[in-house]
Amino acid sequence: MKSIPILALFILVTLITGCNSTVHEYYLSSSGDDSAPGTSPDKAWKSIEKVNEINLKPGDNILFKGGETFTGTMKFDIEDSGTPENPVTITSYGVGRALISSGNETGLLAMNTSGLIVKNLNFSGTSLDVDNHSSGIHFYTDLDSVKPGHIRIDSVEVSGYRWNGISIEGKRDNGKSGFRDVRITNARVHDNGDKGIAVGGPMPPNDWGNKDVYIGHCTVYNIKGILGQHGHSGNGIIVSSLDGGLIEYCVAYNNGENSDYPESGGPIGIWAWDSRNVVIQFCEAYENKTGNKADGGGFDLDGGCVNCIMQHNYSHDNHGAGYGIYQYSGAREFKGNIIRYNISENDGRNNRHGGINLWATNSSGGMQDTKIYNNTIYVSEVTHGAAIEDFPDEEGKCFIYGTEVYNNIFIGTGGKDLVLIPNPESGWNFKNNCYFTYGDKISIKWGKKNFKSLAEWRTATKQESMDGSDIGFEIDPGLMDPGHGGIIGNAPQPGTLNAYKLKQASPLIDQGLDIKSLFGIDPGSHDFYGTTIPVNGKFDVGAAEYKE
Repeated sequence: MKSIPILALFILVTLITGCNSTVHEYYLSSSGDDSAPGTSPDKAWKSIEKVNEINLKPGDNILFKGGETFTGTMKFDIEDSGTPENPVTITSYGVGRALISSGNETGLLAMNTSGLIVKNLNFSGTSLDVDNHSSGIHFYTDLDSVKPGHIRIDSVEVSGYRWNGISIEGKRDNGKSGFRDVRITNARVHDNGDKGIAVGGPMPPNDWGNKDVYIGHCTVYNIKGILGQHGHSGNGIIVSSLDGGLIEYCVAYNNGENSDYPESGGPIGIWAWDSRNVVIQFCEAYENKTGNKADGGGFDLDGGCVNCIMQHNYSHDNHGAGYGIYQYSGAREFKGNIIRYNISENDGRNNRHGGINLWATNSSGGMQDTKIYNNTIYVSEVTHGAAIEDFPDEEGKCFIYGTEVYNNIFIGTGGKDLVLIPNPESGWNFKNNCYFTYGDKISIKWGKKNFKSLAEWRTATKQESMDGSDIGFEIDPGLMDPGHGGIIGNAPQPGTLNAYKLKQASPLIDQGLDIKSLFGIDPGSHDFYGTTIPVNGKFDVGAAEYKE
């Protein structure tokens, strides 16, 4: 890589505010010649090394001939930056995509680079079994006072790398280091080692390093993890040190099976930690795994998340919980998070997990003010945990405060627990939920007692009551085909998941609490299936709002 000048910050600001009167296009072809000017297809360069020799200017384009393979690592630094108005673009020309084959090294490495578009390219490595940190596409910054921005990664396929498929990273021990205005779209990331798509940066108590990140329409699979790797390994999509982000229309499946380190957490399909104002929506996570006794779940809001939302997602057949909500030791404040209008089917297939799973240490006040409403959770004989549950820390204590659980459907078969709260004293509030077990009595474990009916639980605990009246339902919710949701596929289309729609005769239609007028909680604008809520002025119970 070209060396970064001492006045790097000055150069970056100049590039961002300046313009380039002469825009260049540089072509590469396997039949090219590095002694040629590279300025047209018939005068193309041959090697990636030639690209690395030049300083790119705003508006410049690097074009690789589609259908051909180019060997090596592309290396960019602060002097190769574009601007939002005139970005530098790296792409293919002609028919198909070019392949960047980087062997045991990173495919594209951009250090402190702004205004860079990478699109319509494939990246392939051979480093899965090599002990290094190679990634397919790796953006890294160690700057403090300026965040490189306007990064666009679109329509790429990345596989065969030891570490990450796509990585956006600020220096961990630099208080404000990170990127802003990042978009990763239409990426297919698979068969890498540690992580599929990763965004990270400074650790607490430093600032959130990254701002305004969008990840959409991406598919991540077969990120199996690294055997013996300390900590969790094999994550699909993971973001951290992020203030303001959106992950949507993504699929993560069959990740994490090699995460075998015995004294750590495990991997998750799609998740955020140490972040605020992050939304995960319209995604599907299934058949994600763990090689140890932890995690392997579909979705997760983890330690240090503030004002984050998981909504309109579909989780099924994962080793771990469908929706994890966790606060680990040493994390910053965890507060004000929302889980709404999601569906879970047959999650928690290994170890002790469930549909919705909470766990918290007392770090930074524990877990505070979590809202869980209008979800539909289905558990069966394959589930090891409950539809909704928490579990104590190593000393048998729970630090979960002010958790509100409204308008959900908790259902299952085989006598599985629907509620499992071993230490309820910290503040749980269940209102207007539906509990039903097909072919058996319900099971609600509350503290040291096991209740076999809603009425019994209500009488003993005052849960499912409001203003002196009984609320909640122990009744068949009238779903179309629960337990048979199956796989949606590459581009999640919620409307195709008919199994969890309400039948016309469902007793839960128009029976939901208006949580906005009663408790000041924003219910959102639509249900799992995209129906605007409420229909006919009244809310339903569960993730689906009935619409004729």
